[in-house]
Amino acid sequence: MQIEYTAHAKKRCQQRGIPLEVVNFITENGSYHRTHEHKKFYLPKKKMNQLQHKNKSFFTKFDKYLSNTAVICNQKADIVVTAMRVTGPVRWN
Repeated sequence: MQIEYTAHAKKRCQQRGIPLEVVNFITENGSYHRTHEHKKFYLPKKKMNQLQHKNKSFFTKFDKYLSNTAVICNQKADIVVTAMRVTGPVRWN
């Protein structure tokens, strides 16, 4: 799937130090919650453990980003609106 980034998303990823490879991985492999207009993607620990065996080199390189990054996309999940660091409990509504 081809993923596009808004100018806002590119700027926020750069400001927050989140690699675009991590954003792509989370949108392709992560779980999501629907909100009124967007999908919020994240990578739960259970899913991370399952994917870690198939993608060892990726997890070794980006381990610190995968567990604490959330990605906000449009409903079709083909345009990334923004990405953020998750530091505590997340309200998904």
